[in-house]
Amino acid sequence: MNTMAETRIEVFDTRAEAVAVLRELQREGVPSSSITVMSSEPLHLETNDAPKTRIAGFAIAGGLLGGAFAILLTIWTSRRVGLVTGGMPIVSPWAFGIIVFELAALGAVLVTLGRMIFEACLLRRRPLTGHEAAVANGKVVIAIDRRISEKPTKPLENETADVR
Repeated sequence: MNTMAETRIEVFDTRAEAVAVLRELQREGVPSSSITVMSSEPLHLETNDAPKTRIAGFAIAGGLLGGAFAILLTIWTSRRVGLVTGGMPIVSPWAFGIIVFELAALGAVLVTLGRMIFEACLLRRRPLTGHEAAVANGKVVIAIDRRISEKPTKPLENETADVR
């Protein structure tokens, strides 16, 4: 395993150059988890080693948790408040169905958002900085984390900086 603690950062003028380098890195066996692509427009590449998303499962779990919380909240609230119902049941499924539906939807949305942020690695400990102007001008920035990469990568002509 390559243990050098550095990130190689390259800036490309066109999308075609960046895609060619990404395909070359894929052929060399560099895992996609060690490559970060920053671009003003998405670069869609099919990779075999990319992990499948689990957002759908987390959304279902969030909905179930939100629904369970809503049922507990409505039952607990109706029994604690001492509602005068005029002989009708204190816990009415029709009246509380709306609350359960809304909190189930809220739970699904919040868990989905959290999982999306996690899978997109938006909460990095050390975010890559200094290339915002290049991305804003339509250039493509590729960063290769050499600590994760199993194989050493050969230098390319557009290499601009080594960050330690």
